[in-house]
Amino acid sequence: MTEISKHLFTSCCKDLHCSVLMHPWDRSCFTSSVSTYKNSLYGSAKFYLIVHLLQNIIKGKKVLSKKELMKAAEYYVRSTLLGMIISGSSITLSCFFRWMLGRKFTYYTYLFVPSTLNGITILLEPPKRRGLVTNLFFNLFIEYWMRVLERAGYISITKTKQVFLFMVGSALLFYLMRLEGDKEKRTPILWLFTPEKVRKLNEVENVCPHSGSCFQYIAKGYLQNFGLGLAFALAKLLLPKIGTPMRALSSLRWRHLDIALFFGSYIGIYRAIVCYLCKKQGFDSALYALPAGYIAGLSFIFKPNLGFAIASLTGAFKIFSTILYDKKMIPEKIPFTVIIYCISQGVLYHARCMDPEVCPKYVINVMNSVSNGLSNLIHKNLLTVVSKDYK
Repeated sequence: MTEISKHLFTSCCKDLHCSVLMHPWDRSCFTSSVSTYKNSLYGSAKFYLIVHLLQNIIKGKKVLSKKELMKAAEYYVRSTLLGMIISGSSITLSCFFRWMLGRKFTYYTYLFVPSTLNGITILLEPPKRRGLVTNLFFNLFIEYWMRVLERAGYISITKTKQVFLFMVGSALLFYLMRLEGDKEKRTPILWLFTPEKVRKLNEVENVCPHSGSCFQYIAKGYLQNFGLGLAFALAKLLLPKIGTPMRALSSLRWRHLDIALFFGSYIGIYRAIVCYLCKKQGFDSALYALPAGYIAGLSFIFKPNLGFAIASLTGAFKIFSTILYDKKMIPEKIPFTVIIYCISQGVLYHARCMDPEVCPKYVINVMNSVSNGLSNLIHKNLLTVVSKDYK
């Protein structure tokens, strides 16, 4: 069984008690909610501790000031509360809607409606992080629907098409990032590289957007990002086998360098083309990011990934929407970010139980981590009930 249809869910789950589907560890909705929130607090605290530590490491700061540490702690607490409330209230709201509808479950009020409504708690996150989280979930939302369309036979997702998507997204993203170069506050985008702002014509000592020689600039970009990719590859290899690190290292193969080759060549090619165009034309321009980003996107062939290809396009869309906001072409009173997050979360959390075959693995892992294992238990019970009826 790959997908639980609306008809199948209604026929076998409509009249069940909520303890069967939502909280099998306790029949009482009230006491089960208490234990759910406790588990979610614990799982959320563990999950976001790793997330925030990694994000601060990526920023590259070795020592944080007291003010920065206080802000980092505040952001961590806010993220933990967000995870706890979303995970816990999904179960609470599902029970509530069942009670409101005459003690009956429906296909959409089981998880879609609760997970859409509690998405409003994204407001707990500060605006900067809120945008990043929304962008991530929107990427996953698009990936899910592309997988659905692929399964239905409407589209095919080949490696060649993924590379092409990434090339287009990379070109647009780098171009829009360079256009924002002179802004005091850039649109927050979690990306491999933030290109330098366009060098003005009166800065005649070097027409390229960097100091020093072009060779050093290109080589530094390649080596730094190759090293970053290698670190990711080693972490992915070693962490699951932390008890036997030497055995894990002995299993290292050339194929584990694919992400390092992608990171390094992506930035190296981009920088090389921008420098070439600057020297050839005698001035710098944001337009150079279009051919540079497009050709550099060919490096994606080392490590094609649909989610990453989509991220390049949605990142460009995010900056473009910021430009539209700045030009007052989109009303500021409409909270598009919150609406997009709520819908994306509702669809993805619903898909985790009803359509796990094409649901992005990241969603499944996040739900299980934040709920401290409860989401997997709930899904297992749902499959047990549906499988009996299906047979």
